[in-house]
Amino acid sequence: MTSLPADQLAPILAFLASQSTLSLATVDDSGHPQAAPLFYVSNDALNLYWLSSPTSRHSVNLATQPRVAVTIYPAVWAWADIRGLQVEGSAHSVIDAAERERILTLYRAKFALPPAFDAQITASTLYRLTPTWIRWLDNSVRFGYKLEIHF
Repeated sequence: MTSLPADQLAPILAFLASQSTLSLATVDDSGHPQAAPLFYVSNDALNLYWLSSPTSRHSVNLATQPRVAVTIYPAVWAWADIRGLQVEGSAHSVIDAAERERILTLYRAKFALPPAFDAQITASTLYRLTPTWIRWLDNSVRFGYKLEIHF
């Protein structure tokens, strides 16, 4: 967990709650990059969670190369509206049943998925990105505003 002051942490947590999709960057065993958009949820420790098929390209990459990068940002057209997160860390599957159930409760609350998705959710692997570095960008504060968090 970061020791970031509440006034700096609050806008980041609010931003994470207001967005739906992250772009996950992984690399394969040969060093070739790959990016994938994924629905996510987060917690107050700034961990990011997503569901994915264990056979998807990025999941296969994570099995041997857990270091990842993520970006989260809304689509905007004006420079003053640019804001978002750049995140680096390591991603691993969640194997603890209680943690998985807590996160799936958050996931189902955030995304109104029809019951037909229940089987897919059950078959999916839940991943957790534990950040080692985060950069918050917010041009509404001022052009080029950045706040870096090191864990």
